[in-house]
Amino acid sequence: MKIRATIIRSRIGLAALAAVVLLSSGRAIADGVLAIGATSPIVQGGVTYGYVRNFSPRAAAQAAALDTCRRLANVPEAADNCQVVGLFTDQCFAIAFAPEAAGGLAWAIDADRQEAERKAMGDCARSARDHRDRCRIVQSRCDGSTFAARCGGHDGASPDQRIASCTALIQSGDESANDLVGDYVNRGNAHIDRHELDAAIADYSAVIEHAPTNAIAYYDRGDAFRMKRDYDKAIADYDRAIALNPKYEDAFVNRGAAYAGNGDLDRAISDYTVALYLDAADVAAYRNRGDAYVEKGETRLAMEDYDEAIRRAPGDESAYRSRGALRFYLGDFVAAADDLGRVAQSEPDDPYAMLWTYLAAARRDAEGAQRRLAQAATQAGPGWPRPVLELFLNGRTVGATLAAADDAPQRCEAEFYVGEWQLLRGDRTAAVSALKAALDACPKSFIESKGAQAELKRIGQ
Repeated sequence: MKIRATIIRSRIGLAALAAVVLLSSGRAIADGVLAIGATSPIVQGGVTYGYVRNFSPRAAAQAAALDTCRRLANVPEAADNCQVVGLFTDQCFAIAFAPEAAGGLAWAIDADRQEAERKAMGDCARSARDHRDRCRIVQSRCDGSTFAARCGGHDGASPDQRIASCTALIQSGDESANDLVGDYVNRGNAHIDRHELDAAIADYSAVIEHAPTNAIAYYDRGDAFRMKRDYDKAIADYDRAIALNPKYEDAFVNRGAAYAGNGDLDRAISDYTVALYLDAADVAAYRNRGDAYVEKGETRLAMEDYDEAIRRAPGDESAYRSRGALRFYLGDFVAAADDLGRVAQSEPDDPYAMLWTYLAAARRDAEGAQRRLAQAATQAGPGWPRPVLELFLNGRTVGATLAAADDAPQRCEAEFYVGEWQLLRGDRTAAVSALKAALDACPKSFIESKGAQAELKRIGQ
């Protein structure tokens, strides 16, 4: 957690502004205090103020604000009039001043910095009267105590809270260069969690602007481009990250994923292999390389990688999912049901794990598999692929299942699962028609495409 416990002392008079910054140690509490002192009328003496942000405990914060206010007063009358005028937590304050006016002083506290400034300027204009045009903001700061914690994702902060807190810090004008970089990274990460990829890219780009040799920023932006399936831009960013850090293992893994997304499987495999040279225990590299080998039809090498991923990380459900799917393609339904059943047990609300476990298990025990599917389906949500589950549970017709598909990916999936349903019932002719339709409709990266291809090969089509 970043510590921002600061005291800033300032005096406003007819002369220039003075300021001193002191730092306190320890965990900051979200207490801010503003103290102001002024002569009456202001033009005969001046104005002094002091404030603290992120100061603990509150009584000490008030004392510190008053002390800075008194010590920076230009005349004793201003010092004598110092008093606490506001306490704030995760808010901003603004002070507006018109030096020529007898009462041209105003302040405001608000959660939004611009709103605090607007209120302060409005009050100043009213008190300055004929001198309202001379009002100006002389101080505007935000309290960042829990902003910093929330921006960094501490204490269970939600993505919305993280974005709001990082934004407050970025707009505060009080961040060091290093802290500002961290704020943009954290806000970008929160945007990723909300699947706001363009906003995340903008934040990572801001990091690169402030720190052009920051390899992590290129890596993070590459991830966002990869999620957008803009693989060329993703690869360019991973290239830059690797150029800055030639041992950036994660960048090799994710560049491999971008190459795979582009269909360049050989380069993908090469990157995964380099990542494994850098860290032989990288389970994601084994699993991803196995997926690339499956795409190339090199099933023996794929199985070796999945086995190694599981040996190194027995709890990695993604590796079991990939190995289970490969075993299904190869017709090893008993072993496939074991792997996929593990995934379904670990992720009981995943309808695809339910479906594929059923498809593998039904080859040996159709009634038992359907009974287990009915129990598992109680955890599935109402959306897609719920209609497919209902098909296998005899609660929906083939026509109604196909009609329930709302878009091209769902229609491709519906054709595959209808083909499986017909195949399990012995209607090979109808199954072949549906599986061929799935093969035509589904992107090659879809598990349903590979499943349809494997089934048609078994049938002899």
